[in-house]
Amino acid sequence: MEQFGVLTLGSRLKRLSDYLFAQVQEIYGYCEIPISSTYFPILRLLQVEGGLSVTEMADRLHLSHPAVSKQISKMLSESLLEKIQDPHDQRRTMLTLSPMGKQAMEKVEPILLEMQQVLERMLSFSSDDFMTALVNLEQQVLTDSVASKVLDRLSAIKLVELQSEAHKRAFYDLNMHWLQRHFPEQINQHDLALLQSPMKWVTKYNGRIWLAVSQREGQESVLGCLAFRPHPGGVGEILKLAVADHCQGMGIAQRLLDHCLQVAHEQGMKVLCLETASCLLAAKSLYEKNGFVAKPVPFTSLYERADLYMEKVLGENS
Repeated sequence: MEQFGVLTLGSRLKRLSDYLFAQVQEIYGYCEIPISSTYFPILRLLQVEGGLSVTEMADRLHLSHPAVSKQISKMLSESLLEKIQDPHDQRRTMLTLSPMGKQAMEKVEPILLEMQQVLERMLSFSSDDFMTALVNLEQQVLTDSVASKVLDRLSAIKLVELQSEAHKRAFYDLNMHWLQRHFPEQINQHDLALLQSPMKWVTKYNGRIWLAVSQREGQESVLGCLAFRPHPGGVGEILKLAVADHCQGMGIAQRLLDHCLQVAHEQGMKVLCLETASCLLAAKSLYEKNGFVAKPVPFTSLYERADLYMEKVLGENS
């Protein structure tokens, strides 16, 4: 449809709408929330405003009276709404959330917060042209599962060591996505040696690779990773810390870093070191918050992009 431009605007917007409603319904189903995704505008309006008439709801939502009436009938039959008398005019009937409707909306709240995070990240592009922006939106939304991303953020996360073929692929994909996003012209043989053969790297350097994973219905999603390499003299090196875009801001990088610090301390390491780029402000802030300090680089770096060397001295309380 994209080749016909604005002539298919309505169809393309409907495709996006239908897809997002279906994705939200998938999330509701997984979380056992007994409402239709199409009910949300009315339920949210009543949650915020309290009792309203059908006409008032239609006006507030800019929908037709018949369309709202049809949805209201369904929600009444499913005990999500109840009718009440207008306290100011006993001849007028209003609608409000039933106890079941209120309970359902309370369960929806954490889902909405995570959905907002996912969608805002998908929409974090700029364009002065509406049709170009629409193409970007379609590429972001329609080529990946919004439901899976939201459920990743809602699921419990645990740390595991890299071991399976699926883990290897995920480790490669996470880091290659990061490299291609930030330094596409500076991916070198040292990056590829680790990313393409992580178990060989682990064996050669006595290293460790940890993954942050969520599990749903017997399947794992890898959401973050970190590699750790011990060096002679009680020095440990942190490499390849990466978190999936849709899971940024959840504290996954901090959990991986905390685990690495704990293992380094248990192994009697005296210093942890890492290389990063000064332009990566979020990464620099994370490391500084955890006690890493910028130092002169004590060696020739293997990475052209690395212009910042940091160390953390591990004491008794590390």
